[in-house]
This record gives sequence, structure tokens and C-alpha cells, in this order.
Amino acid sequence: MALVDHDSWDIEYEGCERLRHQLLVHLNQRQQLNPNDAKYLQLTASVKSGLEQLGKDVKHLKVVLDNAVTWETSPAEEIEQRRIDFDRLTFQLREINEKFVKSSRSNVLAASPGVSSPSVWQNQDQGNRPTDVDTLKLRQAEMLENQNRGLDALSATLSRQRILATQLGNEVEDQNNILDNLADAMDRVENGVQRETQSIGQVYRRDSTWRYWLVIIALFVAIIVVIFV
Repeated sequence: MALVDHDSWDIEYEGCERLRHQLLVHLNQRQQLNPNDAKYLQLTASVKSGLEQLGKDVKHLKVVLDNAVTWETSPAEEIEQRRIDFDRLTFQLREINEKFVKSSRSNVLAASPGVSSPSVWQNQDQGNRPTDVDTLKLRQAEMLENQNRGLDALSATLSRQRILATQLGNEVEDQNNILDNLADAMDRVENGVQRETQSIGQVYRRDSTWRYWLVIIALFVAIIVVIFV
């Protein structure tokens, strides 16, 4: 059962990765906004719904992984790689949840009456430049990490395709051998039929000539009797 991958792991895992990357982008954008801004509230609602959806997708991904293990639809090496990817995705989901909760708490504290005076906001604006640089560096590092993970996923996919191609080639070679053996057997049967046909023809010819010899002998005897009588 191993030539074709009948489950939907690749599609669902790529969907989870895209949603996770989108959540990270929204979280970084949200951190740069004032909690009282409409854009901040919009991103907050988007991150909440995205986290809920990602949690559901991860649970369904676990079902797909369990089905692959139960029905043995993939090689053991691929199943092990899927376990690693699933554990990493689960850990990343937990990190995003923690990051969202921490940023929400810090923003609530920053928006409290005792802290949100104009002078404080001015001081925050003055100190935003280094923070922006750090945020850009962090975002760059996350993008590089995502690219590396994408390359790893691509490498795993190519390796999987190479294994499937090798298995398919072996299967085609086995089928060719079976067809060759079948052709040899048919040739042997045909040769045997021809030999039997020739044997039957010879027997038939032998059975048909004895009548002629019997007539000749009878005529010969009759001639002798006529001559001597």
C-alpha cells in the first residue's frame, strides 16, 4: 500500500504553516499600534480567530497523522518526519499563544490611566526607533527561519517524490518481468500445440493409408486366383 500517498497531510500542513506565518505578521504589526486604535482592535480580533482556527487545524492534522500510522499509507521514515513536524508546529502554536497573551497584558498596562499620559506617549515615541530596529531584526530572523523551514519541507517533499519514483520504477520493472515470463510461457504453449498438431496429422495419415494397402493386396490375390484357375 505504499506507492501512493492517500492522505492529505501535505496540504493541511502547508495550510497550518501559512496561517502561523500570518499570525506572526499580525502580532508584529499589532505591537506597533496604540491599543486604542481601530487597527489594533481589528488585528486583535484577527489574531484571536486565527489562533482558534490554527488550533482546530492542528487537531485535525493529528487525526491525519494517526490515520497514516493506523493504515500504513506512508513509509516509516515519512511517518517519523511527520511526527517531528507536528511536534514543532504544536510548540510554535503554544509560543504564539503565549506571545499574544503577554503582548495583550503589556498593552493593557500601557493603556491604563496612570500610564497613558501624553508625556509618556511622547517618551515612548522618542524611544520607538531602537525598538523598531529590534522588531525589524526579529521579523527578519523569523522570515529567515520560515524560509529555512520551507526549504526543509521542500527537501523532504523532493526526497519523498524520489522514493516514490524509485518504488514506481521497481514496480514497472517487476511488471515487465511478469509480462516477459508470460510471453515465454505462451511461446512454449504455442510450440507444444504445433507439435501435437503435427503428431495428430501423422497419425491421421497413417490411419488413412492402410485401406489402400488392403485393396491392393485383395486385387493381387484376385489376379493370382484368376490366372491359376
